[in-house]
Amino acid sequence: MKILFYTSISLILFYSSLSKSEDYAGWSVGLKTGGAGTVLATTDSGNNWVRQGSNQIANVNMLGVFAVDPKTAWVVGDSESGYATIYNTVDGGQTWNRKGFGQTALQDISLSKVHVSSNNIWAIGMDAILRSNNNGDSWTNCLPIEYTNTLLQGLFSIDSSTVWVGGVGTSTFDFATMLKTTDAGQTWIRQTNGGITNANHILGISAANSQTVWAVGGKGFLVYHTENGGDTWVKQPSQGGLGDANEVYAIDTQSVWVACDNFIELSNDGGATWTDHTMTYYAMGMTAVNTQEAWTAVYGYNSTGYIWHTSNGGVDWEQQTIPVGSRAPFWTISFAQQAIPEPGFYLLIVIYQLLFINYLRK
Repeated sequence: MKILFYTSISLILFYSSLSKSEDYAGWSVGLKTGGAGTVLATTDSGNNWVRQGSNQIANVNMLGVFAVDPKTAWVVGDSESGYATIYNTVDGGQTWNRKGFGQTALQDISLSKVHVSSNNIWAIGMDAILRSNNNGDSWTNCLPIEYTNTLLQGLFSIDSSTVWVGGVGTSTFDFATMLKTTDAGQTWIRQTNGGITNANHILGISAANSQTVWAVGGKGFLVYHTENGGDTWVKQPSQGGLGDANEVYAIDTQSVWVACDNFIELSNDGGATWTDHTMTYYAMGMTAVNTQEAWTAVYGYNSTGYIWHTSNGGVDWEQQTIPVGSRAPFWTISFAQQAIPEPGFYLLIVIYQLLFINYLRK
């Protein structure tokens, strides 16, 4: 009899998270203070905020922000040294790089909103609908000439081609400007159907898809909704409150948050009914990751900014802690939709097997 031995080694790699909770990254921007435009960031859903860009951001008001993912964000604001201020970070805000400085399309322009989709960056303001498809290296102003001298304040890009822009009226139309493009800004269609013609100005736009779009503004509390890509617009019922509706954030076709001068509204049935929650004056920015967890940026009645957070659908709101010296009036806020990857550890399991074959020889 002859016995042969051989070994086998198996490797199994596991990844284990240290925590089951989810944290989200976000940014909020506001008026200049301490020698720079205010840019705050959080990586723990707003429990802690830190000031960023103090030695990199220009000393101008920052008015727009968009979080692409937990590491990438864009901020825009007033003109500085003759050109619009556009900044981008790809490392969570450790460094901010100015984009487009010196380019003709950005000359003498102040910007109010920025939005990113499908690698296209859009920014709007007075006399500006700016687009970049190369990470901000170059910019094109897609504003139709008939909208010169028009202040634009609402912006949402659905994909690389479909974009919504809103603002004040013009000399030709005495109601709010609401524009749509489906060819990446080559042509624009003005919205003139339904209740949208009753608005004086549009301040915020959010879309769940190409058909379901929300627009908010004033004068007075105005919320509009379309379910057919803008063919018709329906004014939503007012729940009370004072002043304008300043920003809107659609989670999906049914759930939408609205920030107003003195309260926050939430609908979970496509606008048929609303719940309202009293808020500090003036709630300017609105962002959310689901129907339960949302944040609002507040300008402040006495020019002292606040950030508020809810984790239970607006039933309770908690004031966030702001760094000392950074409580400027906040203009808007944006959170990345992807949760921050949880820290964890890898476990390598080694299985050693000793095998043998028994040969019987006669």
